[in-house]
Amino acid sequence: MKRLSGRAAARGAALAPAALLHSAEVTTDADPSGPPDEERRRLEDALARAAQQLHGLAEQVTADVGTEEGEIFEAHAAFAQDPELGGRAKELIDEGASAEAAVTAAFDGFRELLAASDSEYLSARAADLDDVRDRALTLLVGRSVEVDVPDEPSVIVAHELTPSQTASIPRRVIAALVTETGSPTSHAAILARSLGVPAVVGVAGIVELLDDGSQLAVDGDAGEVVIDPDEDARTEIEERVAEAERRRAELEELRDEPGCTADGHRIELAANIGGDADLELAATTGAEGSGLVRTEFLYLDRDDAPNVDEQAAFVEKALTAFPGHRVVVRTLDVGADKPLPFVERDPEPNPALGLRGIRLSLADPDAFREQLRAFLRGQEAAGDRAGQLAIMFPLLSVPSELTEARCHLDEVANEEHAELDGVEVGVMIETPAAALAAGQFAAGCDFLSIGTNDLLQYLFAADRLNAEVATLADAAAPVVLRLIGEVVRAAHSEGAWVGVCGEAASDPALAVALVGLGVDELSMTAAAIPEIKATLRSVTRDDCRTATERAMAQPDAATARDVLGAPPVS
Repeated sequence: MKRLSGRAAARGAALAPAALLHSAEVTTDADPSGPPDEERRRLEDALARAAQQLHGLAEQVTADVGTEEGEIFEAHAAFAQDPELGGRAKELIDEGASAEAAVTAAFDGFRELLAASDSEYLSARAADLDDVRDRALTLLVGRSVEVDVPDEPSVIVAHELTPSQTASIPRRVIAALVTETGSPTSHAAILARSLGVPAVVGVAGIVELLDDGSQLAVDGDAGEVVIDPDEDARTEIEERVAEAERRRAELEELRDEPGCTADGHRIELAANIGGDADLELAATTGAEGSGLVRTEFLYLDRDDAPNVDEQAAFVEKALTAFPGHRVVVRTLDVGADKPLPFVERDPEPNPALGLRGIRLSLADPDAFREQLRAFLRGQEAAGDRAGQLAIMFPLLSVPSELTEARCHLDEVANEEHAELDGVEVGVMIETPAAALAAGQFAAGCDFLSIGTNDLLQYLFAADRLNAEVATLADAAAPVVLRLIGEVVRAAHSEGAWVGVCGEAASDPALAVALVGLGVDELSMTAAAIPEIKATLRSVTRDDCRTATERAMAQPDAATARDVLGAPPVS
């Protein structure tokens, strides 16, 4: 028996045989196979195919795990299509390098900057670049990108595990993940947590000590791995596995219970929906409706826009999935940051600040009205089986955008002879301007839903997909908590309810803070609902308020998180 220590990356315990995952090395110092023009074509083809595969992987992960996890691979696809990286590789080819050597040098140049960062988050993003680089290299030499997987549940062990390798291994054969390198903030670790499998990273030398089939005991809480455990170690880990099963059973018992605090204060716990798979998962986790139905997935990866009937059919499906509950359907949220192949657009130097969200919808009123028409027809088709339709407009900055959007909705309702009395209308609070004007927005609608993902990137001027600055934006920062509190007060003063549909809603500590700030609804990845429900049912509303007030008095996000991670329990 040999006990090794690493870093805890995903909670849980497992006892299973090891399955070693070896990454094939690709020679990158080969001479060019042809003139520079030919090498450039090979490069462009490999990067284009890599991007296509990564878009496909994003769709798969979105369907199997969740939308936020799928965005990891959309970001990877953006690396493959990055004009600066591609341009640097072409320069190297013109200087005499092969396509393989050019890809390696271009990606590794940027990788060194990330790996050298003092920020653990930034250095962890180096693995993302490696993942895209290796995929392109594999395609250049004509090898398969498929991962060899075991036939039975096993502990997957590797020197380094890339996000795409993690996502490519069927969940049914992953008992746990163990790597020699890596960080708890790596995307592979994030995927492990989303998949609900234990993970330990930074276990130095484990690959050399193992053979395929060696028994491994993995403790994802303590960050320990035991090779060929003796009877005592086996008993210890088996008890941990049994305890995890008991915890899952406890959460399962709460599935049909309402979301509330220990003293009975009601909090709606809803699911973010990005496709059929999300609807299926939400049904098994006790979701109380949906606080965010993303409609853009109907538009992406196709050559033409979906017609009214296609859109109405999905709205009907979403409404009938949650009878008796509210279903918030968001109008199209795309732009130059998420371009549609059938919409011709000039490139924008700052797509996150450009024509996107409600701005794009108002610039194309015919398409906007067709979508609103689909919502109302989907509601009519659902009939008595339906949940309550709510319509939400994304990325508003000034109240006049809400006025204009509502005018279109009223006109479409008149054309459809549809009643809007039972349809709630709301806006997403994603810009600092909207947050500061929350009272004005609330006076003209029924609810505000805070999209913390975009609000943070605009508030801190930090692109959440740019690894060099992403760590600046933390929802636990006292300034963020204070701003959310102001939004809640302004909305409630106008009789509007407030939800949160960003990633912050799925973090147990932040869920406590949001309840303490007076948020009425939390919408999250469906898989997170059981844990959030159990967390909130263990504290009172006053506990939440006290913890939140203490967090807002802290100097930074890190200390605020420490406070929120252990709220006082009555």
